[in-house]
Amino acid sequence: MVSAERLGVFLKLQQIVLDNEDSNNLLTNLLPQIFQSLISINLIYEFIAVIFIDENHQPLKSYCTNSTNNLINLENLLAKGSAWEKESLWGEIVISSEINQFIQNSYPNFTNIKSIIISPIHIGKKLSGLLVLVNPREGKEVVQEEQEIIKLTANILGLAYKIQDTQTSLTNVTQEVYKMNLKLHQLDKLKDDFVSVASHELRTPMTAIRSYAWMALNRPDVILTDKMKKYLERTLISTERLINLVNDMLNVSRIEAGSIEIRPKSFDIRALTNEVMIEVGTKASEKSLHLEVEQGSTLDIFADQDKVHQILLNLIGNALKFTPNEGKISINLFPDGKMVDISVTDSGVGIAEDDQSRLFKKFERLDNSYVSSATSGGTGLGLFISKSLVELMGGKIWASSQGSGKGSTFTFSLPLATTEVLSQAEKYTKKPEGDIKILEPVAI
Repeated sequence: MVSAERLGVFLKLQQIVLDNEDSNNLLTNLLPQIFQSLISINLIYEFIAVIFIDENHQPLKSYCTNSTNNLINLENLLAKGSAWEKESLWGEIVISSEINQFIQNSYPNFTNIKSIIISPIHIGKKLSGLLVLVNPREGKEVVQEEQEIIKLTANILGLAYKIQDTQTSLTNVTQEVYKMNLKLHQLDKLKDDFVSVASHELRTPMTAIRSYAWMALNRPDVILTDKMKKYLERTLISTERLINLVNDMLNVSRIEAGSIEIRPKSFDIRALTNEVMIEVGTKASEKSLHLEVEQGSTLDIFADQDKVHQILLNLIGNALKFTPNEGKISINLFPDGKMVDISVTDSGVGIAEDDQSRLFKKFERLDNSYVSSATSGGTGLGLFISKSLVELMGGKIWASSQGSGKGSTFTFSLPLATTEVLSQAEKYTKKPEGDIKILEPVAI
């Protein structure tokens, strides 16, 4: 699998494609940036080219990092029945050492070339082009991770070609992207799809790494040196952080795609807050934090209990991360007859007044605050997810603080289970038009 560091390079490239304003020259400008990005992760090629083709494998457009495009023998490359054809139709990469078939020997550095890599570019289920990487290394040196990186590169080029083509074929593009009328919506959907797929692909190997690291640390029959134990512990912590980030990215993707179902019911919010405080008790005891929950009679609200549980874990989890040892965290409830305000208050680092307006935004990070990941390992997505869920259930969420070092209070409101609200249950129920997706769990 592709490492997180290398994947970040391609997320930046994809953002360049999505933010591009000159679609007519998108691919001309993009290819050199891809070439430099590959160099930055130690993947060196003589040059790279991309050829887009029609249904008969005839070239439509080609782009190359060199000034001339006639370095590649298109006739042999696109010939029917050639070595690459079958593999490319199924999305496979072909690595060949038969350089003479594909590269003109007039290329100045022809003797430096050892192999050529051909990756298909699919748009939907259609083979739409080929990415050609001219390699100064032997084909056997192209490992699996490099092949995965090449596939990511081909996907980005396919996306760029589709966007560029919107200038002359907007109707076809809108049909392919769920018939959206606005180009911005098309780009947002493509970005969400990319994040979702990348997150799924990352989570499986990271879960395996976490399991193996834990087993290595806890095997009674193997004595570990202090240094090896330290390395394994760091591996385990870093892997858990990445899994948490992947889970949060998946949750954001599902929320923004409208795939989350809201199934409200009447339940006691006091009982739920007590349960959550018990869940986080062990983590709080590690820092000698004092937990308080306002006690009182049953207080029923009308909301999705699982989503409220997720919100409480997010807010209390933040308080745990940013409250120093021997601090205090409390939950208080303030009903007004129609709604109830649920507040999580801590004695932690607080939030500067100028920064409070930046809370609840996706990937916002503040120095020494609730959305900083430098010391806490947070993702910057928990508050955004909480806000989205609260609003889906007909409530609001906000934060207050007297400033840095003076603690913070995060409050969200939800409807009480009154007779009037219960009679309008359908108003508070949300059902996705497509497949229903569940939220990934919150890690404390």
